[in-house]
Amino acid sequence: MSGTSTQQAAEMLLAVRRGGPPIAGLGEAAPRDEAGAFAVQAAVLRGLGARVGGWKCAAPPGKPHSAAMLDAAGIRPPDAGGPARWPVPPGGMIGIETEIAFRLGRDLPKRDEPYSQGEVEEAIAAAFPAIEMVASRYADPTKVSPLEAMADSIAHAGLVLGRDVPNWRDLELRSLTVRQSCGGVVQVEQRGGNPSGDPFTPLVWLANFLPSVGLQLEAGQVVTTGSCTGLIYVKGGQRVTGGFVGFGEVAVELD
Repeated sequence: MSGTSTQQAAEMLLAVRRGGPPIAGLGEAAPRDEAGAFAVQAAVLRGLGARVGGWKCAAPPGKPHSAAMLDAAGIRPPDAGGPARWPVPPGGMIGIETEIAFRLGRDLPKRDEPYSQGEVEEAIAAAFPAIEMVASRYADPTKVSPLEAMADSIAHAGLVLGRDVPNWRDLELRSLTVRQSCGGVVQVEQRGGNPSGDPFTPLVWLANFLPSVGLQLEAGQVVTTGSCTGLIYVKGGQRVTGGFVGFGEVAVELD
């Protein structure tokens, strides 16, 4: 993918982020490979004057794996003063997903041997529940290619973090019961639900994949590991609460 195509794709996506109408796709500017998709993601962040604060990732069995850079400014830490607030355009909707996320305690740079799950777990400084905010820049995200979806950071809009869970290493994270409610009404309650089966699966994949495209996981970055509730669109003016039994919860007020 040429630098010209990368910048063209980034400008198309940035135009939507700046208030323009959703686009059908990237056309001839669409990335041809994963490295190209990451190049578009990086160009979009540069255009926003942003930096990488973390990643979202998924490694479902038998399906394409994917990852996206997260704008550090869109990662909302736990707020002792109450739930985070998130704007939703009047009459609009935003996607909500409850997930398990991690914070890295040290870098995982490129090396000859792949990282084992044990090594990746040792590099984790904290684990916590999170709510991902989802808003595609495409008019119909089901009509674009997987690489175009990756170029748009897989419709990532923001991430609201819950509090660190002190005893997370003693829990079987893949089997926790997830619960998400909106306006006091339970939308989802089920055991497990991570699309990769285990939240460590996409994290380990990401740690070993990123060096192949010249990137790496770094200390302080947050990694969220896929929706345990599925993608649910909700209107503004409501409180959404998501979490896991024995793992805490996080809430966001949709303005």
